[in-house]
Amino acid sequence: MNIDRTRHYYEQIDSSDICDCAYCQNYVREIKSTYPNVAEYLFSFGVDIEKPFETMPLEPDENGYIEYAGPQYVVCGEPDDFAKTDIGSVTVEIAESHPSTDMNEPHFIIEIYPVLLKWVM
Repeated sequence: MNIDRTRHYYEQIDSSDICDCAYCQNYVREIKSTYPNVAEYLFSFGVDIEKPFETMPLEPDENGYIEYAGPQYVVCGEPDDFAKTDIGSVTVEIAESHPSTDMNEPHFIIEIYPVLLKWVM
């Protein structure tokens, strides 16, 4: 992994670059406070948990929560040093399927799951 390059990648993402739909905005508002240990772990290799590559939301439930099916993040470099990890009830692993990143440099995509957030939108 290239932590410096990953950190730089996320520094270049502005809040206006993130999808402005209610589902994505809910994710951005709730993810860090709901999963602070996951945020800290991702930050240790340069990932900003509030800037997802993909969120994949389901519908909010009758209890006021919404599940996100494997939110994804870009990590620059090769996945040589990366290992599937459990942080509390959340698993972090390399995604087997994801949209194209259109990036020309070495990178991989990780996903976190399960993610259940309060629906505040």
